[in-house]
Amino acid sequence: MHHLEKDSHADYLIDEIIASNDTLFVYENSDYRWLTFSDKIIQGVMSLAHPEQVVSPISQALMLFLLTEQSSYRLLNLGLGTAAIERGLQYLHDKQKVTIQHCVTVELHDTVIHCAKKHFNFSANSLHTECVQQYINTTQTQFNVIVLDIVHTQYEHDFLQQASLWEKITQILVPDGQILFNFNPYSELGLIMLLKTIRPHFSAIDIIEFHDYKNIVIRAHKSSTSNLSQHAINQSNTLSTIAPNFLHNVKNIFKV
Repeated sequence: MHHLEKDSHADYLIDEIIASNDTLFVYENSDYRWLTFSDKIIQGVMSLAHPEQVVSPISQALMLFLLTEQSSYRLLNLGLGTAAIERGLQYLHDKQKVTIQHCVTVELHDTVIHCAKKHFNFSANSLHTECVQQYINTTQTQFNVIVLDIVHTQYEHDFLQQASLWEKITQILVPDGQILFNFNPYSELGLIMLLKTIRPHFSAIDIIEFHDYKNIVIRAHKSSTSNLSQHAINQSNTLSTIAPNFLHNVKNIFKV
């Protein structure tokens, strides 16, 4: 979605939301509506013609849990953004392609929630306005899928590097559960340390690398030993419904 960066200016600005810690900017052209913060990095995109579709390649990769067939999904989404995960899952549920038993969203910032409701068709199923770490440390609910899209740019401030966090995550994931998360490989050492931290908790770990994005998506499954494959992705009608052309943006899929 890099081509939208050139349209992130006043001519396409439809809303500006001032918060205590940052300012949110919502832009819209003939095809898309998208969100940035003051750094102008695109935080999420919604198709105006097909709002159910997950547009960003990073967000599309976070939906790869759909390749693991479940009778129903109990999902925890950590970080709301533009509610792409929630819109996609609601559409699939309404079309009876999947059964969403429970979908919990955790978002710290009221302004992001307000923006998602006002501009990105977010209708809360179960919403918690609190710190992700606090929710993980206190919840007694169990999930078969956790999705996390909160990115840090330095090892020292990256809560994903905390071993205690992953111990708690594995406790709230059911025995055959999985987590998919966005990660900024700010250094080779940072990625190696993260993989060493999560390796003892998961049977299968896959890394999705993209052509035009520095970030990667990591999928870690507690019980499965099978790795992701392009064939499985191509054969999934459910995934292609809300994440069309996903593989066009994928450079490599690695099994760790």
